[in-house]
Amino acid sequence: MSSPVSFMTARQTPKSSASTPRDITSSPLSSVPPSSAVPIPSPALKPLRKPFFRPAKPLSYELRNHSAVYLEDGQYIEAFTLLNNLLVSSTSISTPEKPHQAFIPPPQHLALAATLIVYPSLTTKAKSLERQKGSNAALQYLRNVSKTVDPLSDNFLVAFTFPTLGSTRRGGRNRGAEPESPDSDSGERSIKTNVANAASLWARAEDFWHIVGWAFNCSIAWKKRWERWKLWLEVMLDFMEAEWVERLRWSGEGGADVEAILTQSLIWHYISSQDAESRASRRRILRAILADGSVKHMKEFTEVFKNETKEKKQEEENLLKEQKALDIENGEFGDYDVVDDDEDAIMEDAGVRASSRPMRRAAIGNKNTPNISDDSSENEEERESPEEPLSGVERLGGIDALVLRQRLLALLAQVSQALPKLFTSVEDLFDLYTEFIRPLHTSIFGALLSTSKLLPATQTALNTNLLLPLLATNLPNYNIISPTQSHLEQYFLPFPATTHSYADNAKVSIVLEAIFTHMMNDSTLQPTRTLRAAMEDGIRARDNKALVDGRKKKGNVDEEEIAKGILGMSKARLIGLLELVEMGE
Repeated sequence: MSSPVSFMTARQTPKSSASTPRDITSSPLSSVPPSSAVPIPSPALKPLRKPFFRPAKPLSYELRNHSAVYLEDGQYIEAFTLLNNLLVSSTSISTPEKPHQAFIPPPQHLALAATLIVYPSLTTKAKSLERQKGSNAALQYLRNVSKTVDPLSDNFLVAFTFPTLGSTRRGGRNRGAEPESPDSDSGERSIKTNVANAASLWARAEDFWHIVGWAFNCSIAWKKRWERWKLWLEVMLDFMEAEWVERLRWSGEGGADVEAILTQSLIWHYISSQDAESRASRRRILRAILADGSVKHMKEFTEVFKNETKEKKQEEENLLKEQKALDIENGEFGDYDVVDDDEDAIMEDAGVRASSRPMRRAAIGNKNTPNISDDSSENEEERESPEEPLSGVERLGGIDALVLRQRLLALLAQVSQALPKLFTSVEDLFDLYTEFIRPLHTSIFGALLSTSKLLPATQTALNTNLLLPLLATNLPNYNIISPTQSHLEQYFLPFPATTHSYADNAKVSIVLEAIFTHMMNDSTLQPTRTLRAAMEDGIRARDNKALVDGRKKKGNVDEEEIAKGILGMSKARLIGLLELVEMGE
């Protein structure tokens, strides 16, 4: 273990020599040395043994102080190398039956790590490779924490929630607090930097859904920023999903207070940041999850950091390619003498953000929102129109964005099932999903259905709900019962959409595909003449009813042409599925 003297001299420690406890530096899971490149971490290989969580243990006073000094000096690689080594110590001798405690820092360290993943001056506006590596080191550390530490640790709830008006949050943020005692095991040494306080992600964003909406806007409109925001969303969802699973398991134990356990979850804190029972709040959550970079969504979900989408100058790009070596004796200071203009710009705006937090919604679209035109037609002209029509996945920001959207939709459904009285019933939630999903472009509609992460039975309930505004028939409540083959033949397969549009008829066909596939997988379909007749009647009815209306706007006509092709492909797939049933497969 490092001596107390080393903690007093950490500010003079060279960037290439992070101090770590002697017994853990040889751990095979230790992070890379500070002098090595730190690329964006890739998902780990399949583990040799089933992973398990370890109980959390706070760092000692000396280690808390040591890591805080590194973080205050901007020595992020050294800080997270130290913290990661502490985290993985004793991993090799831990077992599910006898898990050794994992050392984790105070919440403010974790909150800062989350900010650094997306902080502009360390990512898309970084002026040195060293700073980019610091951001990636923070990302790798949080990924390791999410896979190692018990998700029910109180540190996560404190670190990853947004401060309410008048709260001090994360004890270390109270500048008037008494100094921490060296004898304390649970106290926190404040990190006195702007990025850990007023300029942090947690201080600048209105709430979690503001970040979600902005991130998905970036997935379409600002690809460089999306590359960082998607990493942040991935790791936060890792924490949220793991914690929710553990709380569900805990709440299932005899005598457990289900509501008390589940309402302490991260996802519930995010949902209840505004009135959880309000339909308006739920609609805002759905708008965030389905944000598409349009002018409307850009105005509602504004950038988190001031001017974060502003491009680096070409000379700054070149600086990253020609980094100077650190040679103090000869006066070469690498990136240490580079002025961080970005943080100065952020701090100029920090006071405005903090003082206007209660009125944030009223200020949407003001002059602090760059790169957004109030004229929707002008904004559309600025974007290049591709020669080939975009696929549904591309319209949703790409496959990574689509997967993250689906994870959020699935998590909301689980919360609804577990806390219907405090949130909303599954039936009401699916009504809201239908309200938002049904009007989407046909290709987006199909992409969302085909990549859903809902459980099959739950997805079928949503699918039948999506048909309600599209079909003229009265359907049973499939939130209560599962559809049968007779239901399929009587209520679904034979009918076209209520309108003449190719889009609506294609959507009906896509939903029928999903329901038919689910019932096939459950082995609840039998090859009968009535099944084939219903299938053929419906295909013929949709073909006959759908037509392109030349009086519509050009954009709608283009969508109708795309939907016409989708309807044709869906028709072929339905026939193929029927033939599989008839073949007995």
